[in-house]
This record gives sequence, C-alpha cells and structure tokens, in this order.
Amino acid sequence: MFYHPNAYIPSIINKSPGLEKRTKILNILAERRINLKNLQQKTGIKTSTLNYHLKLLEKHGIVRRRRIGKGVVIEELGMGQRTIKEYF
Repeated sequence: MFYHPNAYIPSIINKSPGLEKRTKILNILAERRINLKNLQQKTGIKTSTLNYHLKLLEKHGIVRRRRIGKGVVIEELGMGQRTIKEYF
C-alpha cells in the first residue's frame, strides 16, 4: 500500500490503520477543502476517529480548520513536515 508522504507523523508510533486513514484524508484534501461531515461521508471514517487524525495533522502543520461563514472547512496547507525521503 502506498501511503501519502505526510501521513507519517514522527511523534507517534505509525501503524498501518492510522497511515491508511490519514492517507484517505490527505488524498481528499489534496483535491479541495471540505467540511467535516462531507469528509466523514467520503472516507467512511467515524467522526471521533476522523477528529483524532485531523488533530494530529493540524499539530504538525499539514492541515488546518478554517471558519467560512457559519461553517468550518478543513484544508491541506501544502506544506508541513518534510517527506520521508528527505530524512534518508
């Protein structure tokens, strides 16, 4: 399985299920910003699990939540941690 380069979070133990979920999230966010409800529907990830992974990705500067009008959207920042290749 190919994981998105930014799905790897250096401060935690990365296991396949988490990497797969973050890859799903990041692949969708690479296309466009999206609200939490639609992201949950597209990924099929439980809302609590989705929030957990979004918080990790936010903490590392990979995604952010932004208020637009009365709603909140999640967007990829296009920056954040370096890819794994840069460490080797």
